[in-house]
Amino acid sequence: MKTNQRPKLVFVLSDLHCGSTLAVLPPGFQTLEGNVVSLNAVQKWFWKCWLVSDAWIRETAGSDPYALVINGDLIEGNHHRTMQIISPDVADHAAAAIDLLTPLAKSAAKVFLVRGTECHTGSIENSIGKALRAQPAPDGAGAWDRLLLDVNGVRCVFRHHIGTSTRLALSLTQLGVQLAEEQLEAARAGDPLPKVLCCAHRHKFDHGGNHKGIVVVSPPWQALTRFGHKVVSQARTYPGVFALDFRGQESGEIPRVRSCIFEPPTPDSVAL
Repeated sequence: MKTNQRPKLVFVLSDLHCGSTLAVLPPGFQTLEGNVVSLNAVQKWFWKCWLVSDAWIRETAGSDPYALVINGDLIEGNHHRTMQIISPDVADHAAAAIDLLTPLAKSAAKVFLVRGTECHTGSIENSIGKALRAQPAPDGAGAWDRLLLDVNGVRCVFRHHIGTSTRLALSLTQLGVQLAEEQLEAARAGDPLPKVLCCAHRHKFDHGGNHKGIVVVSPPWQALTRFGHKVVSQARTYPGVFALDFRGQESGEIPRVRSCIFEPPTPDSVAL
């Protein structure tokens, strides 16, 4: 949906990890060598969730223009000798991400990409951003290290990384600390005070705050890998997408956070 009207709706996706055997992948995807990748049970579930989230985005937006921010880790990459990838060629991972995101990007008024974790993505997110016709960074690159958006009089910060914690009880505390640091640094520099901080990386949807500011962490589109089982084996994956909705808000007012989050299947157990 291309329009000259300024969007007051921002959809945020992150941690797609395309190329992982445990992440979302379009059906019938074909590698550069011509091999068609069949979806396993995990990927089939993610794809069903993706179709529902795509419909949710379009229903939520209606006829209103929206911006799309893809907040890092678009691909899995060939890292740490992992065997849980569809191909050792990261160009295949990038092609899968482009196939997945192109329909949403074409409908968006503006598209922005934020760089993720270097061991996963290298610099290929710049190329993905250009393929999706994303808004270039000041240096001309297709992806940003740190994105500042001013929406309806509100400074919003988008960055991929945020500290992680294995203690659920401390997760909201970490969010508050991160927002406070953003606001203190901005105040010291004389910059507009950010009221919205959007991060990703920790593979767990979370949000919190008050009328002075909010923090939202994107849900992931990848199930636990072998490394994940090593560090947080008890964790569950809740994929989804969220929106910052400024429609109907006064200038400078905190946006409403809307989300479409999916419950994972109940883990199998063995009865003795």
